[in-house]
Amino acid sequence: MQLGRNLKVNSNDVTFLIGGKSKKDVLLTALFSEFGEVLSTTEDGSMGEKGFVTDHSVFRSDNLPFDRIYSCGPDAMMKAVGRIAKQNEIDCEVSLENMMACGFGACLCCITETVEGNKRVCKEGPVFNVNYLKW
Repeated sequence: MQLGRNLKVNSNDVTFLIGGKSKKDVLLTALFSEFGEVLSTTEDGSMGEKGFVTDHSVFRSDNLPFDRIYSCGPDAMMKAVGRIAKQNEIDCEVSLENMMACGFGACLCCITETVEGNKRVCKEGPVFNVNYLKW
């Protein structure tokens, strides 16, 4: 939410795409709408377009209307969003949620592979550009 607020304050057009299994899983749409347009998808079609986030019609254009994409959520979804961003040459950052045992970088439990070797999500992340990740 804070990212959306900051983008809006700096005069950016913001679009939120929120997905879930059903309508009950799509949360905080009223709050997000204070900072930009809110689009949604649900797997069962109970809210917004039916399907996954990556199935939304906003991603079906030959010329996507985004300068940058930020993503958080399940790894599979972020990887799929990252692929769409790469294919369309759009800068994309994802917030990883790896298991973190210590949170200080000592246990190496949260390692993710990058083009520069393994990085600790708790220390060097949790936000990474998808071009930096070995997905």
